[in-house]
Amino acid sequence: MVEEFLKLMRDGAVIEIMVNEDGAVYIERSGQSSVEKTSLILNNTERLEALKAISGAVNLTSQRPYADLVGTDGSRIHAIAYPIVKSLALTVRKRPQKRPSIEEMVGMQTLSAACANFLVYAVKLRKNVMICGGASSGKTTLLNALTAYLPPQERILVLEDTPELTLPQPHVMYLRTRIADQNGLPDVTLRELVINTLRMRPDRLIIGECRGPEAADMLGAMNVGQDGLLTTLHASSSREVLLRLETLVLMSGLEMPLKAIRSQISTAIDLIVFMSRLADGKRRVISVAEVTGMELDNITMSELFSADVRKSPEGLSVSLKGTGLRPKFYDQLRTQGFEPPMNFFENS
Repeated sequence: MVEEFLKLMRDGAVIEIMVNEDGAVYIERSGQSSVEKTSLILNNTERLEALKAISGAVNLTSQRPYADLVGTDGSRIHAIAYPIVKSLALTVRKRPQKRPSIEEMVGMQTLSAACANFLVYAVKLRKNVMICGGASSGKTTLLNALTAYLPPQERILVLEDTPELTLPQPHVMYLRTRIADQNGLPDVTLRELVINTLRMRPDRLIIGECRGPEAADMLGAMNVGQDGLLTTLHASSSREVLLRLETLVLMSGLEMPLKAIRSQISTAIDLIVFMSRLADGKRRVISVAEVTGMELDNITMSELFSADVRKSPEGLSVSLKGTGLRPKFYDQLRTQGFEPPMNFFENS
């Protein structure tokens, strides 16, 4: 049975494997809209053997009966055991053998060519971009594709819980968080990494996923001149990103009025890209919005690209087009003597 499990790990069409506490094995295949139950059933011993085979180590203890591990092939592995669940359960997010480029994502209709070119332009202009969406919506894939356009002369620091990003530039440092282990080594949190990287003269910060109190330090860095930051965040809409950031900043323990937090967010974040996994299983960019400032106590946004999703007998039809609005930062470019391109927003 363990060998059958390892065959799933080698199957390029399988992108996620879930082993429940009863040993039942479910998989998700690329392009599918739902998970598929396999005929495999692994007993607890086989599950342990499978975990050792794909991770090389098992760090579960009675004090910490769960672990986030990195597989020998780079896959992201989550293991959880008794007493939190009845028996060992595994969730494996397989690392893609090759992440698609922006051009390939346009070919897969993840986003339109105009939207892709605009995002590349914004990244080159050092705009702070947050890519948001639900679980498995394609956030990291788009983030990885955009990093290919960072200038090769920049010093880039990549902060992640689990190594997922691979950048082609020569001057890149990868920093990883650490969970406390049975040997007494303490946690190294993403917030501590953010604080340390600001002392390392970065030209760019890439944060794999913002999901904790590190949001406060991240926003602080952007507000004092750390431009061009790229990160992802779990949210169900562009507007919810702002609410999530407020909550994450409050988690940091900073005693700051809500209006001040919102002011920091409005001046730090430039663009929010919202992605969604649709009913047909495909990942799409649904919206690109610019954070434009504050009105009274509320953060204002302007949607630059919006997707029209329609259902037909042939399946879902998705058209991502410009809304007719132009970015506010274009006016800033003009005051500096630049005439920004307008062809991104032409819906011919």
